[in-house]
Amino acid sequence: MDGLIKNIDVLLNNFSNKTRLMIITLIINNGPMTVTQLSKVIKTSRSNLYQIIKGMLRDNVLIQDRVETNKNYVEKYYNINEKLFSSVRSKDIINAISNMNDERLRDFMVSFLTTASAVISMIAGQVAMADTDDMKRYHEEIKNRFITMSFSSISKEMASRYYDIHRKFMEDVDSDEDQNYDHLLYVISFPVTPYSMFLNRRNHH
Repeated sequence: MDGLIKNIDVLLNNFSNKTRLMIITLIINNGPMTVTQLSKVIKTSRSNLYQIIKGMLRDNVLIQDRVETNKNYVEKYYNINEKLFSSVRSKDIINAISNMNDERLRDFMVSFLTTASAVISMIAGQVAMADTDDMKRYHEEIKNRFITMSFSSISKEMASRYYDIHRKFMEDVDSDEDQNYDHLLYVISFPVTPYSMFLNRRNHH
């Protein structure tokens, strides 16, 4: 298998698992983390996390960053494999997603949306506990257009136009090797499903 295709496949397999994607997201946001630290956020047992991380190390998605000993207790810190992630561009992922079969696409979408929801909930929790200095920083970030919060109902035509804008933006992100990653960007455009139709589907299942 071609190296790039293999890397895309490995990343998408990990992105399609909710726990693995959450681990990746937390480490990207916080830097190297231990199983103990991850277990405080991810609702699963530490033994299960160890097994998952073992698989991610085998996939080369994670690397062992360092080992620290505290009172005879050894903690291993894990980080993402920058070499693997930087080998794949956003457009490569988008193209691969568009060619997924139904089952794999469903797994990927559920994983992405579930992880996005969890991360946004954590951000909301941070805002809820914000002190005066935090709020001052949020005001400055909004004033300087570093924080964006937006919601809108749009047509398919406008969604397509936005996709083209976002694709160009992500190409710029991919080509910027000197940027400091200190902000999150989640973008979701999704077809509206009437709630009554959703309830009917649930009842049939």
